[in-house]
Amino acid sequence: MKRVFLPLALAITVADLGASTVDLTPRYVESDVDGYKTRKLHFLDGSKKIGIGVDQETTVSTDGSGVVFKFPKFPDAGFRIATSPLSPEDSMSDASALERYRAAAKTWVPAGATEVQILEEVAGPLPINRWQSHRFVISYQAGAYAMKQSVTFLTMNPTTQLALVTTASTRNFAEAAERSFQIIRTWHEMLPGDELPDRGN
Repeated sequence: MKRVFLPLALAITVADLGASTVDLTPRYVESDVDGYKTRKLHFLDGSKKIGIGVDQETTVSTDGSGVVFKFPKFPDAGFRIATSPLSPEDSMSDASALERYRAAAKTWVPAGATEVQILEEVAGPLPINRWQSHRFVISYQAGAYAMKQSVTFLTMNPTTQLALVTTASTRNFAEAAERSFQIIRTWHEMLPGDELPDRGN
């Protein structure tokens, strides 16, 4: 039997080197108002709750190196949010710093992968919330499978930089990238009223 490379089963050895105040352990706020139940995913940033939206076609788990979103309709696809191995102080416009970002991006490629190649770099792919970001799109072979991966380094503020990693077969990569974007775009600070379900008014 040929060994199948699982794109999200990665041993990230550098994830604890970066800086972030966000605890990426998945937590949930549950509410029950007049029989209407809701369960909202959030993370902790000090005393703040950071909410993020996921639909019923997405599963959420953690493996110690970040939060992992899987899309059951696309078993070879997934999205990971992890602490960046670099620092928010590493400028994304500095040539020497970009070399460090390129090297760090490749650490998410599974061990044993071959034909690893950076296909594309995109500056500022997430122009929201005054975030700074830089994306690397990587291709590689995992056994007989042609894979693509995007690694986006996202500086949210002077103390928080995350790595957003989308992995899928080449065939399903566009769908995985769109689903990943729809998740990260919902990132928001939860206020006390946000813990109540939306009752349509």
